[in-house]
Amino acid sequence: MTALPIVERELRVASRRPATHLLRVAAALVAMVVFGWMMLTWLQVVPSALHGRYLFRALFGFAFVYCLFVGARLTADCLSEEKREGTLGLLFLTDLKGYDVVLGKLAATSINSIYALLAIIPVMSVPVQLGGVTAADLWQSALVLLNTLFFSLASGVLVSALSRNERKAMFAAVFVVLFVTVGPFVLTFVLGTSFPRFFNAPQDVLPFLVPSPAYAFGYIINKSSAFTVFAPLPAGSFWWSALLVHLLSWLMLLWASRILPRIWQSRVSNSKLDRHRERVEQWAYGRAAARKAHRAWLLDINPFLWLVSRERWKPLYVWLYVGAVSGTWLWGWSKYSDVMFDRKTLDPTVFLFETFLKLWMISEACTRLAEDRRNGALELLLSTALTTRGILRGQWLAFRRQFAAPLAVVLLFEFILLRQQYPAGVVVTKLVMFVLDLLTLGWVGMWLGLTARNLNRAIVGAIGRVLILPLGIFYAAKFGLEISERWMGTIHFPFHISSESGMLFIRLANNFLFGLCWARRHLLQNFREAATQRYQAEKIGWLPGRSRRKDVVRMQAPVASS
Repeated sequence: MTALPIVERELRVASRRPATHLLRVAAALVAMVVFGWMMLTWLQVVPSALHGRYLFRALFGFAFVYCLFVGARLTADCLSEEKREGTLGLLFLTDLKGYDVVLGKLAATSINSIYALLAIIPVMSVPVQLGGVTAADLWQSALVLLNTLFFSLASGVLVSALSRNERKAMFAAVFVVLFVTVGPFVLTFVLGTSFPRFFNAPQDVLPFLVPSPAYAFGYIINKSSAFTVFAPLPAGSFWWSALLVHLLSWLMLLWASRILPRIWQSRVSNSKLDRHRERVEQWAYGRAAARKAHRAWLLDINPFLWLVSRERWKPLYVWLYVGAVSGTWLWGWSKYSDVMFDRKTLDPTVFLFETFLKLWMISEACTRLAEDRRNGALELLLSTALTTRGILRGQWLAFRRQFAAPLAVVLLFEFILLRQQYPAGVVVTKLVMFVLDLLTLGWVGMWLGLTARNLNRAIVGAIGRVLILPLGIFYAAKFGLEISERWMGTIHFPFHISSESGMLFIRLANNFLFGLCWARRHLLQNFREAATQRYQAEKIGWLPGRSRRKDVVRMQAPVASS
């Protein structure tokens, strides 16, 4: 008898899947491209004796960020999807235990990410040959990456065992990873500023920092630096950090294994958790009279607007976020004065603030259509007199109701701040691009929410197309120009690809192609077809007619002939 039957089955299936092998090659190619691009660009102004250290730190940093978030992305919905579809209980009708299901799902979702990491590590070993990095640094970094990936996967599995909603599981998994990673450093900062007499040395705060996966990462970066950024860290603390993170990961898997057989079935209606959920729902949607008035007001404007905006306090959440960030910045300004207006502080703050709003926009754009399509509500809507343009108009009205007023305040606040460091024209251009990105994310998010296999794929697809793809094109163009200049001499272009104008042009073109030419056109032309296809054999592509499903055309042909 097999000890872990689901694990064995998933590993056999993964071994025969072509994507398992292609992903390893793709990960190694990406690592080699990053390695070559850094050699040709960033390291030209760095002494040759430091090339190995800079390359190692850059590759290690990219790999650490990948390991920190890819696990939560892969496992956040592995168990909650089974609970939504009602198939999880079938597994427990057999002799399978909770750990069989948890480890089986872990093996099914983690195999590709582990193979990708194993393909990156040999590229990280090249800086060892250049000098400045020891073999101990290399295998310690490999241990940190594997440990971090295991922690991220375990966090996603635990959140998925506790969740049922796909979007909440995804963001909760990311929150758990960030809380365990960044939380100890925030706690250390608070303790150091509040109680300087008791926490004024590295050994005083070391017990709070060691449980974070970022501590071992910082230890290796500090060890392989040409100069000491932080105070010298004791060697034993690295092993304590690796051990604690590893044990924490196993504890999360053990917790998920224990609770999964108990929570997969629905609870009785009089349980304490259900009563708490009812109170939260009543607070969000209002009492009967308030709900009726709210419904009548929104239905007079647009029926789909009411469907999206039934939760009355959605605009309040955005205001709370804007207020929290503004209060944090004002606190920093009152404490550190002109430092908050410095470009090195201001630019990252604005970037992080805008990025979170963009991610929020993606989540809202993808969720409604994805959930309505999954539960069949979208087909019922399309059987009414509500048109496709009416549905899309209602969705955009919901976006305006939720984000318009806070966004206006944000744009005014950012203009005042950025005007201290940039000319007015540059500031206006940055703010206009921010608004265009939000509009593009709205169109792309709605289309991917309508067509993607699940909500997480829709969210990741929108992030990749609108936020990550322009950066990839920009740096790929710089890499190509560096190579061409070395082989054929300097090439003159109408704009400098290395300047902000080049990035602006790429972002504008990307927004136009994906926002107007792709997502908006498909939503207006193929909305009904995509909404009624529960399982798409072929994705609807750029050219109308050629890439649509043939079975849909055959199904509609008799209707047309009659």
